Amino acid sequence: MALRGSIDVLSLRRIVGWAWETDAPETPVAVLIAIDRRVLGRCKADLFREDLAVHGIGTGRCGFAMSITAALLSPRHGYEISARREGDGTHLPGSPYVLAPAIGIVGEP
Repeated sequence: MALRGSIDVLSLRRIVGWAWETDAPETPVAVLIAIDRRVLGRCKADLFREDLAVHGIGTGRCGFAMSITAALLSPRHGYEISARREGDGTHLPGSPYVLAPAIGIVGEP
């Protein structure tokens, strides 16, 4: 099954993207967001996005957005965040995505 998609917004508090299964275009993809084996959250790619509809990506109802609890990620650390199809673990194209540290400590190399 061909999985298409991407992460369009990646921050310490929010992840926004889309996922679409070409062999099951009407079925929302269940997306799992994780760092290594630590699951940050799950969501369904079923939000309407006009940009996707215009480009013929299904009916456009393949977007997702997930908020991240403030205590889960530190702005002082970088992370490799994976976005995968739940069930078989297939990564979205480009996954894992790199989230760079948002702040640094003065005097660090």
